[in-house]
Amino acid sequence: MPDTMAAPVVKELFMDRYGASHGLAQMFNGINLLGAFAALPLLWVTRGKNCSVGLVIWGSVADAILLGAMALPLGLGWTLVVRGLEGVTDVIVFAALFDLVRRSSRGHVGVGMGVASTPLLMGLGFGAMFGGFVVRQAAGGASADWLFGLSAFFSMIVAVVAFVARHRFRSSDSDAKLDSGNMAGGSSSESPSISVGRDPMWPSLAMTFSDRATGGLITGTLPIALGQVLGYSPIARGVLVGLPLLLMALGTGPAGWLCDRVGSLRVRIVAGVVYAASFALLSVAGDQALPLGIVMVIIGLSASALFSSSIALVIRSGPATMALGAFRGAGDFGFLSGTAFSVLLLSTLGGETPTYSNYAAVLAIFAGFHALTTVIAGITLKLSRARKCPAISSASR
Repeated sequence: MPDTMAAPVVKELFMDRYGASHGLAQMFNGINLLGAFAALPLLWVTRGKNCSVGLVIWGSVADAILLGAMALPLGLGWTLVVRGLEGVTDVIVFAALFDLVRRSSRGHVGVGMGVASTPLLMGLGFGAMFGGFVVRQAAGGASADWLFGLSAFFSMIVAVVAFVARHRFRSSDSDAKLDSGNMAGGSSSESPSISVGRDPMWPSLAMTFSDRATGGLITGTLPIALGQVLGYSPIARGVLVGLPLLLMALGTGPAGWLCDRVGSLRVRIVAGVVYAASFALLSVAGDQALPLGIVMVIIGLSASALFSSSIALVIRSGPATMALGAFRGAGDFGFLSGTAFSVLLLSTLGGETPTYSNYAAVLAIFAGFHALTTVIAGITLKLSRARKCPAISSASR
């Protein structure tokens, strides 16, 4: 929840509070990306040391301190610096938590990652709604900075729960040793010989980048097109944009089960093709509410399979905490890049007043990029596994 609680009220937190420009205020939502990449060396140092519980505890405490500090009148510059540092602790906690999930999955990594992704995605959605609600209840938005204190409180809860349950987490370490040394990202039915050796990391990260790039287009650019060009009401825009996010959150568990049954790479490729095709349909269904709603449902369901399969695949590519941190960084970078590139494309194609055809062209370009990324990355992973296991390449996931 702390990741998104402040996002809807950047205006109150920075423009009203510090007199920041719109561009500087928006930096708050992206500057922690630098922290995400800065966390990777630390995760690399701690790889294979079974210290995920400690990383969750102390990372959450540090995160709480940094979040609380942003409630102080630090000024815009120092607040952004602290926000960047908070990105380090945020990624560390994310990677360590999902490594604990991996350790407790006992060979069913797809299901474990899928089920754990549901509260993660729900927390992101509820965080945004809750942040807006809290500020709306505050007189004139004057208490928006209290969100930082509330975020710090939530992070401390995570630290306390992890500390109380630390012995239970550590008891799963012996079971985790059966999990092919941080490389079990496929299924319990997958032959051990297929799991021998690591996948290259870049294809999984490339697919994660493309997923989040298109996600940035849906949550950032599509609502503008629906409102300014097609005249959809705020309620309709909220339902159309929120529907795939809700389905994505609820579908990650079943999608993870599917990954364990038929293989993460197969699920990823099929879901990627369906997702790209439905994304392209947005360019022709936007002016009709019912077809648009159907397309958004398909996008949400296929996106749930993309998330579960991607996070299961990336674990096969290296030490779990390091791979998960890279997964988070690639996703954040994709979201920011997708948002920025869509704005650049729209301004190039339509100037200050883009038409629906301009928006449709951008949607088609992003759909093509996503499909191409899925094909290239999928073929690369298949060939990599075939080279390592030529005798059983036909069974490769």
